[in-house]
Amino acid sequence: MSYPGGGGGQWQPQNNPYGQQPQQPQQGGYPQQQPGGYPQQGGYPQTGPQGFPQQGQPQQGFPQTGPQGFPQQGFPQQGFEQQPYGYAPMGGEPPKKKRTGLVVTAVVAVLLLIGGGVTFFALKKADPGSNAGQDTPAVAAKNLIEQLGSGDVVGIMASLAPAEAALSKDYMESMTKEMKRLEILKQEADPNKLTGIEFKSEGIKFDEAKAEKINDHLTINKLVEGKITITSDASKIPLTDKLVDALGDDLNLTSTKSETLDITAEVSKRGAPIGIASIKVDDKWYPSAFYTIANAVLEEEKLKWPSQGIAAAGANSAEEAAKQMVNAALDADLTKVIALLPPDEAGVLQDLGPLLLDEAGPQKPTGAKLNALETDVKDVTGGKQVTIKKLSITAEGETVTITREGDCYAADVPGQGSQKLCADEITQLLQQQGGAKIPAEAVEVIGRVAGSIMKTGVGVVTTEVDGKWYVSPVRSYYELALTLFRGFEPKDVDALIELMKK
Repeated sequence: MSYPGGGGGQWQPQNNPYGQQPQQPQQGGYPQQQPGGYPQQGGYPQTGPQGFPQQGQPQQGFPQTGPQGFPQQGFPQQGFEQQPYGYAPMGGEPPKKKRTGLVVTAVVAVLLLIGGGVTFFALKKADPGSNAGQDTPAVAAKNLIEQLGSGDVVGIMASLAPAEAALSKDYMESMTKEMKRLEILKQEADPNKLTGIEFKSEGIKFDEAKAEKINDHLTINKLVEGKITITSDASKIPLTDKLVDALGDDLNLTSTKSETLDITAEVSKRGAPIGIASIKVDDKWYPSAFYTIANAVLEEEKLKWPSQGIAAAGANSAEEAAKQMVNAALDADLTKVIALLPPDEAGVLQDLGPLLLDEAGPQKPTGAKLNALETDVKDVTGGKQVTIKKLSITAEGETVTITREGDCYAADVPGQGSQKLCADEITQLLQQQGGAKIPAEAVEVIGRVAGSIMKTGVGVVTTEVDGKWYVSPVRSYYELALTLFRGFEPKDVDALIELMKK
């Protein structure tokens, strides 16, 4: 399969899911774990509970299907401005909030959906043929808007570039399964038929004469007229009765909320059309959320698409892809890091590669050396997860070795000897460190979830494209989120509900 992508060769559909600028690894080490990023340096849990991802602690409010567990209080959120998940901004600084353009484009639906925050909201099962590619970029973009007009949220996702559609589908199905297991969603809930939000488009018009052909696989179509209305109805979300009762006034089940986005007025205000990207995959054209997002960021920053990108360069195995990624990060070789991303899911970063490198500026290698990396590999949805069994790194003349044995991690640190932490010790450690500040119920839940992560192991997900293996930031983040949820039990949700009432 050929995809759009950098390097001027065959290209793969670029997926920059989730509404944020593409992320570039931080200087001096393995990129920290962020939406769409990679695990913290070393890629393994630290020897104390502080090493576990912060999103493991549920927040008060209505549980969502996004990777961060439970969202802020209330649902749906005011103004439909929930931040989608995905690639974090370059350089560690959050991007400026997009005030115009992106918010009023058809892709707003895609951003909400792919981010996981609206996984509850599919209206009906998509037509199996709805994800067929189109013969021209313009028809592909129009197809996305037509899906909006039909209100078919699943159809919207299915109309996207194949890799983007697969990401949405895989995550929606997995997270819905976990939500039903935890008795958050009713057992009859179907990820293909869930309800709660509707989209309606009217008067949509593209100016085909102004379509911008970036290269042979990417065209920016110009949306100039129309309206999109988004209507939410929380009463249609298939929550279990106990959760509805617990949320009480925080979840208004008796009213609907609508917002109309006037594209015509927005275009007049900004003085330019709104770009909807189409990409070419195997001689067919598809609308792309990731490229649309990237184009909106470039327009906001007054930047242009590079004339040529960075060619994808995968490894011969899942283990080798992970090892090459660690070495590239330690060497601050950002070109190699970008080349090791999947061209079907992250090709947008490869097309943007030269610009990202210019914006990042010169990077200084860490000076650290990878002595050994032994891994375990297991199948996960969409690829293979590579988890660390042994990691040895030398920096500034000192060697640190991390070893995983079963559900225990041991660290050999110069001057400190060997330190060991096992999953069944997490709860006791939290009790010792938190004392009376943390409710006993929360300690038990946090300890169990953290212990589950240690038993499962934290790693990166690799995917195979055209016989080569790449490290997938988005699937790695999704798998971490699912690992967190799998550590919960229905009784933990009950305990959290009781804490909410106090």
